[in-house]
Amino acid sequence: MAISDLLNSLQPAADDQGSLDVWLGIPPGYLPLPVVDSADRLAEALPTLVELCPPESRDLLFSTVDTFALLLSELEQRNTVFCGLGWHTAPDDESTLVASSLVASLQTTGGERNPRLVLGDLIKVSADADDHAQADLVDLPNGPALFFESVRSLRKPRLPGEEGDPGRADVYQLEVIVPSEKGDRLAVLEFSTPQVEYGVYYREMMVLLAHSVAFNPPPGSEEQGTSARKIHDALGGLGL
Repeated sequence: MAISDLLNSLQPAADDQGSLDVWLGIPPGYLPLPVVDSADRLAEALPTLVELCPPESRDLLFSTVDTFALLLSELEQRNTVFCGLGWHTAPDDESTLVASSLVASLQTTGGERNPRLVLGDLIKVSADADDHAQADLVDLPNGPALFFESVRSLRKPRLPGEEGDPGRADVYQLEVIVPSEKGDRLAVLEFSTPQVEYGVYYREMMVLLAHSVAFNPPPGSEEQGTSARKIHDALGGLGL
């Protein structure tokens, strides 16, 4: 059970103007994907992608774009504020690139509450569901954060022209929940990589990302506005 499953009962975070406000330092090396009006933006980009794609790979391109459209639409409904694909040099081999994804979303808990109690309830739900993820409650300078670390077996997508069962593959996941000071909002950070052996190298990056989370404008940032999604780079991050 992933954090996204644990949070299904929570409500999207929005104020009276429908805006979402959270500030975090996105690490370098991540290419942002459109999480607002994603279908329209992918449709605009498709002609260029087709022109650049070799003819023999266009079936795979169309399949990939369709998959992204469904994924990004679902992420938008979950109040995702950032979705990015990352490529970083492996720490033990400069010729190897580690592929990963990073997703950040914002949810509400339904009312003000001690943030430690909110995180404690999530730990209990995870335990009751017999989740095998390693759960750690960590005190950061901006408050408590809950880290879930696991290796999960996921079904592989079927590629165009592929026959038979594509099978399953292991994926390393590190998921972090950072509550607001009043416990009424949660920033949910999810990191995944299919290159399981390199997952642990991203722990420090995720700690720094969790440390950067702010639910109010940090000093020197733009004042709170009415945009539907807002991310202010308040910290930066650690690239591998």
